[in-house]
Amino acid sequence: MINEMNRENAKKIRMILENELPEILAKHGLEFKLGNASFDDDSLNFKSFRLQIEGGLSVSEKALESEITFRKQTNQTLLCTDKIADVNGKKAKLVGYRPKARKNPFIIREISSDSEYVITEMHAELLFAV
Repeated sequence: MINEMNRENAKKIRMILENELPEILAKHGLEFKLGNASFDDDSLNFKSFRLQIEGGLSVSEKALESEITFRKQTNQTLLCTDKIADVNGKKAKLVGYRPKARKNPFIIREISSDSEYVITEMHAELLFAV
């Protein structure tokens, strides 16, 4: 039983949600993602709580699709999401786009570890151009 809200209890609540909610949502073909949280004396507020269909595209994946479509329409350098590039000796794929990020808008994922990194538009074009 949680009687007060503090950092420790906020972590417990996140663990409860992450452990118990996926099983319930999976029955209905859904999955969720929790964002950052803040708390006060008696409540916990998650900045984002996203429900989506299992296997559905994330926000950054949808943004990447839109960016690629825009590039096709405006005759800019086309990018390939299927291409595997060598980045500092490690294999990586282009997996997302952050439209509000000016310096490093593209997201790549290292294949061996699933770690994600952000890169500039110039690097994305060098590594993933068609």
